[in-house]
Amino acid sequence: MPQNVMSALNQLQDEVAKVEQALLELKQKKQEVLQHQLSTGIESLSIQAHKVNDLANCLESEILNFKETAVEINNLYHNLQTSSNSQTVTNILDIKNLDFSIPTVITNQSQFILTAKTVNVHQQMNMKKLGLIDEISSSQKSAT
Repeated sequence: MPQNVMSALNQLQDEVAKVEQALLELKQKKQEVLQHQLSTGIESLSIQAHKVNDLANCLESEILNFKETAVEINNLYHNLQTSSNSQTVTNILDIKNLDFSIPTVITNQSQFILTAKTVNVHQQMNMKKLGLIDEISSSQKSAT
């Protein structure tokens, strides 16, 4: 083979090696960018999951507080109705469902599970605390 062909062939091989090296570096850079985007996305999901769960906990607390307040007001209302010799005793609070579902996020390793947790507004502890067992039983009977 002539010298100039060998020289051109060697130069071409060098150029191919440079292109392959540049391609490898480009692939590595792309992988780093994707890894960074993934890490940032997971961090963002974690923050949002925390916000969703905070809101869910606040909503659960407010629902239970609402129910407790309504029961107290209901008792006052019943006392007022019975003291005025009213024939019909009505309730201020009427709960149609025993359980409410509130969205929540569960984190399991690198997986986020959007699900719901159940809030039972007739928790036994609250019923005993407020003396509501009879009231709830009668409201459940009237709902059927």
